[in-house]
Amino acid sequence: MSWLSKIIGGDKDAAHKDGKDADAALHGARLLIDRHSYSLAELGVRSFRVHPYEGELIEKQNFAFTLVFTLGGEEIQIAGRGVVRQITPKDGLVAQFNAPQPFLDRKLIDFVAHTRSPHHLSGPAAKHSRKPA
Repeated sequence: MSWLSKIIGGDKDAAHKDGKDADAALHGARLLIDRHSYSLAELGVRSFRVHPYEGELIEKQNFAFTLVFTLGGEEIQIAGRGVVRQITPKDGLVAQFNAPQPFLDRKLIDFVAHTRSPHHLSGPAAKHSRKPA
């Protein structure tokens, strides 16, 4: 089970526990917090995990960030606001964030779908995804 699932309360299928496909696809994605750049360990539609994290945030703190990733050869930058759910030296920073603007939200959903199999979107990421129109 991923740390996002443990903290946020979702279940993952045992066949997808290793997350190797997601790790390979997340390689280029990064998160900017307080002018520091961090690699993403996990990314959901409304949550992420950064490991290692050596910043100054504390649990339940609101913070601003910029998520940067490449989708279809285009660099996407999404500015957002999040709240720290858990932060430990061993597990890193786990946070949830608010939905970005609709156009950027669609790009984020496409990126998450591209980095993970469709089954992953029924886990912790689906809990925080947009409701169908």
